Amino acid sequence: MDALLTVRVETPLTIYHAAELKERMFAALEQGGSVRFDLSAVPEIDCAGVQLLVAARRSAADRAQACEFVGAGDAVRATLALLGLPQALMQAEPSGGTLPAFPESAS
Repeated sequence: MDALLTVRVETPLTIYHAAELKERMFAALEQGGSVRFDLSAVPEIDCAGVQLLVAARRSAADRAQACEFVGAGDAVRATLALLGLPQALMQAEPSGGTLPAFPESAS
């Protein structure tokens, strides 16, 4: 069984922090094994943050690696709803939300 690495994200997932967060998230993925990103403390997210979540998930999929996002709070949920994405990205959980695997795009 793969080791599970949990990374708590507390920085706003915004364009102002995207480069730093990308480095941190991809460093976690490069360690191998399953990675869980805890988003429960994310105070703000914008389109750059959503793009970062998608990029991390795609990178993990390319490596046949498990990657999940848990604890989606109000800020994350509201932004995803504004973008019309919650049905595709989240499953409700009693403790927050999980962003399941992205479906493969049709070619």
